[in-house]
Amino acid sequence: MHSKLDLHKHISCEDIILQLDQCHQESILNRYLGRCNQLKLAMNECLQAEFDVNRKKHFEKSKEKRKKLEEAWKDMDE
Repeated sequence: MHSKLDLHKHISCEDIILQLDQCHQESILNRYLGRCNQLKLAMNECLQAEFDVNRKKHFEKSKEKRKKLEEAWKDMDE
């Protein structure tokens, strides 16, 4: 099971999240009999891809910050 996902945080996965929520709301048995499993797997893949993109952005941003910090340290040493 997954927690309730905020659509504004996962814009690229919005369609899949809505479809999964709809599948779960159609019948409680859908959730327990695995009728929504394909949507759940698709949502997990989408969220993982989104996470990977964000991780790469944050890594690049941290490299830039680190470079600026090392330059400032070098200037202080001189």
